[in-house]
Amino acid sequence: MTIFSVFFISVTVSIILIPILMRYAVELGMVDEPGERKVHQNAIPRCGGIGLAIGAVIAVLLFLPKDHALFSLVSGSAIILIFGFLDDRLELNYKWKFFGQFLATGFVIYGGIKIVFLPFLGFEPAPWFLTIPLTVIFTIGVTNAVNLSDGLDGLAAGIMLLTLLAIAFMAYESLDVGVIIFALAVVGGIVGFLWFNTHPAIVFMGDTGSQFIGFIVVFLTLYLTQDVNPAYNPALPLLLVGLPILDTLTVMIRRIRSGRSPFSPDKTHIHHRLLELDFTHAEAVGAIYLLHSIFLIAALYFRYSSDVVVVGVYLIISLGILALFYVAKKNNWSLHTTQEGADRRGRSIWRNEYIFQYSRIFISVSIGFYLLLTGGLLIDEILALPAGVYALSVLGMLLFFMAPRFIQNLWIRFSVYNAAILSLIMKDEFPQLSVLDNGLLDGFLFILIIVVSIAIRTTRKSKFILTTQDLLIILFTLFSSFIVGSQLIGSVLFRLFSLGYAIEYLIHRDFYKSQLLRFIAAFSGFIVFSLVWLHLH
Repeated sequence: MTIFSVFFISVTVSIILIPILMRYAVELGMVDEPGERKVHQNAIPRCGGIGLAIGAVIAVLLFLPKDHALFSLVSGSAIILIFGFLDDRLELNYKWKFFGQFLATGFVIYGGIKIVFLPFLGFEPAPWFLTIPLTVIFTIGVTNAVNLSDGLDGLAAGIMLLTLLAIAFMAYESLDVGVIIFALAVVGGIVGFLWFNTHPAIVFMGDTGSQFIGFIVVFLTLYLTQDVNPAYNPALPLLLVGLPILDTLTVMIRRIRSGRSPFSPDKTHIHHRLLELDFTHAEAVGAIYLLHSIFLIAALYFRYSSDVVVVGVYLIISLGILALFYVAKKNNWSLHTTQEGADRRGRSIWRNEYIFQYSRIFISVSIGFYLLLTGGLLIDEILALPAGVYALSVLGMLLFFMAPRFIQNLWIRFSVYNAAILSLIMKDEFPQLSVLDNGLLDGFLFILIIVVSIAIRTTRKSKFILTTQDLLIILFTLFSSFIVGSQLIGSVLFRLFSLGYAIEYLIHRDFYKSQLLRFIAAFSGFIVFSLVWLHLH
């Protein structure tokens, strides 16, 4: 229940705060105007990082066990947030940025998180006059690398989300609850943020968010490999934050070779180069997710390997990526895609409207059935809820139906995802949910995936678009199922993936026709919220 509550609270706070912050972005002075090096064409609020960070920090403070080192990371991240906010508002000189990062890094090092063991130097701790400077350089370098990589909608948030999930998996393997809580709290904040930031974004995270997640990720990788499980290779952080490091180093080297300052602005980052190859915005982000996933797969697979293997794998992957870009540029290669709005359904059977209609009905009934089944299994707990909870739920439903369609769909997504997670991982608190652990349910959800695929195939592209957020779900599922090897995690994510795709499809099509399903989905969110609230008290 604790892990679910961490994620639930972080997502909830970020989703509530971000629209409020967007409303007052102008008053806060946090609006990102278009520019020569910017991809967007209109002014967009850049206050999403504040909501992301506050959601994560609140969840951490509520649930993090007493751990001096990790609480020092909370203090350090607070400093990062303050300087990031000032930077987004006042556009600080780079010297002040570095000062804030140096101060925050010093707090965390003093708290005990730092490099102790170095690759190729054996199993004895390295001298402090080597490890302390290296910790500072690596932390500030990676923090800024993540910040610089945040050039497209969902880019930095997405790759750091994948890294945090890998960290959470390895912390789970190492039985360290503190790192799991910290990682999943930030994951929750990012998930809430991505609902507003998936292309086309309506809010940016700004330096506040990108520096915050970069700073936390780098220290969690160090803590995981240096303290939690020293059996992990000490060079593993190279792979866990592989692509931002590669991107920043190549850009700086290119600038130095051209006689410019390594910190001078330009449009030579990996995402810029993909756009030059005629990738669309979403395709470029998706390609970067896949490239970064190669590093993460290597990190998970070679986490116990020797220094030579880990460093060698990092170099091989990096050189392979650079070689691909070199060949593509030399041959003037470009990616050609189907024109927007073109009918991609092909002929004959895929244009049959009855197939689409029956598929939509099956998807709607399937989601409603799953939610009602979960509610039926928890009927005793639901009936035992205080009367005040029901009164607040009724009030919440009235506000739900009065809210704009965008807010309604957001709450429905939130409700279905969290109801699915609760029903899949809360079997210790609610033993009756163990009934769901059977092959019949998985078979049913497998059929659901097939039907969703058929429905997508019979839908024009202009009506349903797979987003980069969908790709994150797929990668998340693949990592857990095929790499980590945890039966629990694989089962949870397979079911979450199935239900998530189904609900996304309906929301993108004509979910408004299924008023009963909308009611069931929305009400399930209030029930989940009530159960979590009672657990906390």
